[in-house]
Amino acid sequence: MQPIINYFTNTPKTKLIIRLLILLFVLALLAIYLIFGRNYFVEQLTVTLNPSPGTTITIGEQNGEDLSIKKQIVSASSLKKINFQPGVYVIKFSGSKDYQIVTNSISITKSIEIKTPTLIYTQDKLGQLLTAEKSSIQSVITPVLPNSGYQVDNGTLFDNGQWYGANLKPGVWYNPVVAVKNIGPFSGLDDMLRIILKKENGKWKIAAGPSIIFSIDDYPNIPSDVIRATNGFGFY
Repeated sequence: MQPIINYFTNTPKTKLIIRLLILLFVLALLAIYLIFGRNYFVEQLTVTLNPSPGTTITIGEQNGEDLSIKKQIVSASSLKKINFQPGVYVIKFSGSKDYQIVTNSISITKSIEIKTPTLIYTQDKLGQLLTAEKSSIQSVITPVLPNSGYQVDNGTLFDNGQWYGANLKPGVWYNPVVAVKNIGPFSGLDDMLRIILKKENGKWKIAAGPSIIFSIDDYPNIPSDVIRATNGFGFY
């Protein structure tokens, strides 16, 4: 029997057929891997999306060097788990029209849970809130003004409306940019001051000032972006 098998397998034509069959088998395995099995051979990381109520978390491929999504991979408004390959992606957190959209780059190197960060109001929403809060804020600031010549200027709400910063502009003051006196009803020269308020338990309270300028180190409980923005008021 063995001589007969050797005869058929050793003929040139038979060898060619066997080699072709082996090649086709290898190509078939490669195709199956590329179509179905690739994800099983590449490390898979479990990403748990846990958005806050009313918010959405979206992850996608980055559009070149722009911090924007080229191709969306997943979008979730409720708890969701999905497998990711290690890599760098773009993540977007969004809420209602009253909130600013937050877009960041994220490097996924291990299985993680992602939650919605605290979203802040848009400038339009903060402007609406300020209109309603102006009288309450003014009633807190007026008693601490150095004299009656001072007026609130450039008042702005920050974050979700719980922080407020403003200039306190005197009747006669010195502008360091244009280096001229702005003559008001008083003689002499008064300093441009700044003030920061915080709303707690429904009431506005002074958090810092009045002062010419604020140091971030001196006020660790005030967000640094609020201090920087307030310090920048008045330089025009």
